[in-house]
Amino acid sequence: MTLRDILLAVYTIIRKGFFYIFIALVWFARVLVALMVIVVGVNVFMRYVLNTGIAWAEEVALLLLVWFTFIAFALGVKKKIHISLKIIPDAIPDTFRIILGKLENIVTLYVGIIMIVYGRTLVQFTMRSVMPSLGLPSGYLYMIVPVAGVLITYDSLMDLIGQDKLDSSLNKIFNDHEEDAHA
Repeated sequence: MTLRDILLAVYTIIRKGFFYIFIALVWFARVLVALMVIVVGVNVFMRYVLNTGIAWAEEVALLLLVWFTFIAFALGVKKKIHISLKIIPDAIPDTFRIILGKLENIVTLYVGIIMIVYGRTLVQFTMRSVMPSLGLPSGYLYMIVPVAGVLITYDSLMDLIGQDKLDSSLNKIFNDHEEDAHA
């Protein structure tokens, strides 16, 4: 077995691993939103109808929201649906469009690396404080930041080297959800 074969095998394993991670994240994001709706809905009902509330509901809702936001950010980079401005018209030559696309990938890669480095620092720093109602370290709230950074970095690198970003199975999961929303 040559070095090229070994590198190709490692590359394939990494790609399949990230593929399954993204599938799991799509489903996990759906669960997070459902849980957030349930927790907030029950807490609102209890506050305004029963004149009481759940002490931990706001912290759990915040935790779910932060995790959902960063998972959605990573998935948005995967599907290229992140916020962008269309400043330059479509009439520019393909060469410039390709260069601008690569520049976009480099900037997104940089953002991913920043999220990894400073997200790790943020988690380490906030592990010393405690969320009052839950009694958990506050670092749990931000653990998703470096994880999302790894996913964003991976996707940016794959796009930068010209690899197919969206496998057909993963695209089907995204599109099934979009078709449900349009129906």
